[in-house]
Formats: sequence, structure tokens, C-alpha cells
Amino acid sequence: MTQDPNTAVTHGPRRRRISPVWFIPLGAALIGLWLIYQNVMSRGPEITLALDTADGLEAGKTLVKVRSVEVGHLESVRLADDYEGAVATVQMNPDTSELLVADSRFWVVKPRVGRQGISGLGTILSGAYIQLEPGSADKHRREFEVQDTPPATSSSEPGIAVRLTSDGDNSLAVGDPIIYQGQTVGQIEDSEFVLEQQHMEYRVFVREPYAQLITQTTQFWLRSGIDFHLGSDGVDVQTGSLQSILAGGVTFGRADGVPPGQPASAGQAFKLYATRGAANQDRFDHKIRYVILLDDSVRGLSPGAPVEYRGLRIGTVEQVPFFRDDFNLQRLSDFKIPVLISIEPQRPANSWADWSDAEWRANNKRFFANGLRATIKSGNLLTGATFINLQFESNADDYRPMTLGEYEVFPSVPSSITSIQSQLSDLMDKLNAIDVRPIANNLKHTLETSNATLDELHRATRNINQLLEARDTRELPGTLRATLAELQDTLEGFQQGAPAYGEFSRSLDRLNRVLDDVAPLARTLHDRPNALIFGRPEDGDPIPKAAR
Repeated sequence: MTQDPNTAVTHGPRRRRISPVWFIPLGAALIGLWLIYQNVMSRGPEITLALDTADGLEAGKTLVKVRSVEVGHLESVRLADDYEGAVATVQMNPDTSELLVADSRFWVVKPRVGRQGISGLGTILSGAYIQLEPGSADKHRREFEVQDTPPATSSSEPGIAVRLTSDGDNSLAVGDPIIYQGQTVGQIEDSEFVLEQQHMEYRVFVREPYAQLITQTTQFWLRSGIDFHLGSDGVDVQTGSLQSILAGGVTFGRADGVPPGQPASAGQAFKLYATRGAANQDRFDHKIRYVILLDDSVRGLSPGAPVEYRGLRIGTVEQVPFFRDDFNLQRLSDFKIPVLISIEPQRPANSWADWSDAEWRANNKRFFANGLRATIKSGNLLTGATFINLQFESNADDYRPMTLGEYEVFPSVPSSITSIQSQLSDLMDKLNAIDVRPIANNLKHTLETSNATLDELHRATRNINQLLEARDTRELPGTLRATLAELQDTLEGFQQGAPAYGEFSRSLDRLNRVLDDVAPLARTLHDRPNALIFGRPEDGDPIPKAAR
């Protein structure tokens, strides 16, 4: 079968082919997406920092460092929406997400001058940078607040952080040391005034191993470097280390006789006392309060003064004077000054603290009936400080119970100083009553007689001086010296070996022989005084002795 040449030939639609040119932009787009992906994945997280001021910070130049290693840089800085600060955008390096947790801390490192010295000198040439201290929390964050000052301690340092509350007017600064027995064991990390409680609150950190010393019974008090106190006990001066003298600080310890107790927990609150004495005083929480009505002057008696019995402190003066609107005070002529005291049974012995207030008050009433009285006594003559002394008075007036408001009145007697003053006043009255004119006349006569005696003594002294100044008197020592020399020469002539001594010895020998010859004659004359006249009788025949 042949095809008609006049028949038209029909063709299907032609297939379009993609031009190779389109592969170029497609490849470029894929490469761009890959680069964007790589850039996003390699840039690291972006964080926002809130600052009070952007002083020293510059976008594109300020770095973020951890342990002096760069981990990011500052991209931009702007004012906060409320215009109360600045907001900085920081681009972190890759693989830094683990550093950005809830308790991570940021601060600006720049030159600073403080109590701890000068820091940040290296940034004078390189410029300020942002320091990052990684935390240990599990939760991640992208917004942080930059601290105004560097933290006092690192969050990774082992130890314990506690809170101290203070009602006093002493101020402590961040970085002030915590001292224990002369060693710096920690420092103050933060301070804040709590408006609701009207007190200062400090967050302190004590590092290991000293953190084990912080227990439930630990007490904290200020260490000003030099403590100077004048009281009834005299002058008390305590000095600390040079660091505490220059910067102050806080120290801690336990009261005498108090056991350590259980370890303190993190964040536990402790009271900050002004002195160690105030810390020891606060542990006596069992107090029996009385009011003393004093006739004496209360000058020198101050709150904190001791209440003693036979030299043993058993209480404390709490308020001088103690006035309240509900007190029915007497007229001014016989007005007595009320003083509030507290008897503290825990001071003498802890076993006494087991007694109830009712038992103590009942015992004290028996003591009052037996003559127990309170009086003011001088504690130190140098400072003029006084204290309350309790003693039994044998001649005390009968005890009559009294109350002032809700307080019982502790009976009192005038002080010994007042008694002495009264006795001196009586003595002066008696002296004033004495007629001194006769005494004055006698005294005048005595003085006149004494003057005459002194005149006679003066004349006698003048005569003696004239005698001593005479020529014969002055020559007397020379004459006496010559006489003594002649006597010495005479005595030397009678010494052994001298001629006079030998002649004298021979004369004595001849005298002894003569005496020996005269001795028989003396015996004969003694026996027969008439022998010189009749002579010596002739001897007869011897008469034999009879036999026995």
C-alpha cells in the first residue's frame, strides 16, 4: 500500500528540555542554603544582657571571656525600653550553650579601686571585657543581668553561704573579710537593707574546711580592729589584725560552755552582734525582771551594767531610767528613779534555769524578807561607772511588797557613798556648831610662844657658829692630831721587840723572884704574927703515928 503524496503528515507536540543554564542559580541557591545552615549552626547562641550602664563597652570590640578565654563578642548595645539602663546583644561562640545556665553570672572587668586593692589594670590597654562565670544549674537561659561589681567568691568554690541580720548602724561592704582566730576564712558577698524589717542583711560565704565550724549555736559579731570600752570593769581594749583595723570585718565563735550543735544549713540566718560581749549576753534568754526605785544618783549607771551578788554577776541592767506613762510616780520631793534590771539564772549555773519564774519570785520574796536589798556601787573610779550590787542588810526595814506596772519592785537601800556623804554632812554641821574663838586664841598664843622659841634657837645657833669660827676652835683639830701622834709613838715603844718592852719584861721577872722569896715569910707571919719577936721555934722529935 502506497501513501498518497498529497496527504499531509501530522506530528505530535514537541517535548521541551530544561536548559542547562538553570542549573547555575539552582546550585547557587543550594550552596547559599548550605552556607546559611552552616553559619547558623556554627555561630553559637545569642544572648541578651541587661546593664545599668554601658560604660567601657563597644559593639564589635568588647569580648566575653571565661578564665581569660574568648567565648563570644558584643554585637550591639542599645537603651532599654524604659530608658533605665542598657541592653546588650552578645553573640556566643559555638559549643558554649552549656555555659549559659540559670545561675551563670556576668560582670564587666575594668580598672577598680576598692578595699581589697586595685584590680583590672590589664584592661587599661586592651579595654574592658565581660566576664562569664558558668553556673551549675540544669536550666538554660538566654537573658541575664550584669552585676555591678565582681562576685566576691566563685560559685564553684566549696563552702557554705549564710545570712547575717543586723539592727545596728555599723556598715559592712562587699568583700569585707570573715575572720576566725586571726585567719581570713571567707568574705561578705552581698548586702541589702530590708525595708520591711528595718535591718541590714548580709550574705556571707565561708569556704571549706572552715565551713564545718558554722553550726546551729554559732554567733557572729563585728570585728572593728580596735574595740575600746569603758565600763564598771575598767578599760577594755582589744585589737585585731592590720587588715581588720583598716577594713573591719566579721568574726564568729561559740559562747563559753555552749556545745557545737548541728551543722548549719545553707542560707540559714544568724544575728550579727556589735561585740562579743553582746553575743554572750544574748544567750541568757531566761530573765526575771524587776524594777528598782533608787534614791541615789544614777550617773554612771548605764544599760548593760552588771547586777552582782558578792562579786558574782547574776543579772544585767536593762534600762536607765525606766519611765512609762502608766507609772504612778510620786512628787518630786521624794521622787525615786526607776531602773529596770533582769536576774539571769543561767549565769551562775544552768541547773538554776530549770526553775520557773514563779519559783524564783517566791524564793526572792523570802530573801527580801530576810534583808536582801539592792544598792548602787562604784565599779571603777577612773571611768565613774557604777553597777547594781545585791547584799543582805542586817538593819534593813521590813519588806513591803510593791509593784510598778506589771513589774515587782526590788527593795533597795541608799548606797554606801550616800551614807558617807550623809555622815560627812553631819560632821560638817557639828564642826560648824563648835565655837572656834577660844581655839583660835590658844592657837595664837601657841604660835607666839613658838616664835619666841624659834628666836632663842636662832640666837643659840648664831653663838655656835661664832664658836666654830673662832681661831682656837679651828686649831683644835691640829692639836688633837699631834697629841694622838705622840700617843701612837708611845704605844709603839711598848710593842714586842722594842727596847722598852724588853726592859719592862725583865723588871717583871725580877719582881716575880722577889715575890717568891717573900712568900715563906708572909706565910709564917700569917701563921705566927709574933715570929718577928720570938723567932721561929725549934723543931721537936717527930711523933710516930699510931697503928690502925
